[in-house]
Amino acid sequence: MLGKTLFLILPLFGIALSKLCGPDAPGAFKVRFNIRKALGDKAYAWNADEEFLFKAVMVFAMRAHVDDTIQISNVLICNVTPRVSFWFVVTSPSNSSEPIQSTEVKNAIRLERNRINSAFLLNDNTLEFLAIPPTLAPESEPSSKSWIIVFGVVVGLLGVVSILLVISGIMSKKRKRDQAEIEDHGECEDRIQSEETIENGICFDNETFSEEDNEALENITPF
Repeated sequence: MLGKTLFLILPLFGIALSKLCGPDAPGAFKVRFNIRKALGDKAYAWNADEEFLFKAVMVFAMRAHVDDTIQISNVLICNVTPRVSFWFVVTSPSNSSEPIQSTEVKNAIRLERNRINSAFLLNDNTLEFLAIPPTLAPESEPSSKSWIIVFGVVVGLLGVVSILLVISGIMSKKRKRDQAEIEDHGECEDRIQSEETIENGICFDNETFSEEDNEALENITPF
């Protein structure tokens, strides 16, 4: 008797599921996993455990942003293919024959996309919700901020280089001035040793004195 009852119920359940979940069902979405492409030799096999994980992740997203009473039984999966693609639908907790509005499902998936991808070690290119854009518009903001950071770093480096050039120029002028003073001092000492007369620490060139001046100097009586 029980067997006959199940035999009658199962076809009815299949018909009901096909109306809720499938390409033509309202509120249903297709998902495609590219596990081999993403993980290569470390790719995992898709099985009932992975399906349960997908349902659990979807329940998490829906409970966080739509209805916190949604259960695993509200997530239906159908038309599973060996290449790991399938359709799914989320039904209302209060009426299991009524799908939740597609806009609410899309919004929940977008907001939790990174969490969903991480659960399967995939990304937006290898876990595709075909009717749902992979990212939200606000997520483009970090790129503009990164350009601002790069611009600030470049301006800072230019400022440092400018300061170093100014300091280098000042030091170069100082070295040239010191070198010129050393050369002038050395030239004076050379003249003292060869051609000049020193009196009271002052250099005098003999050529600058006339004969009368020389005679006057010779007549000076030392004390």
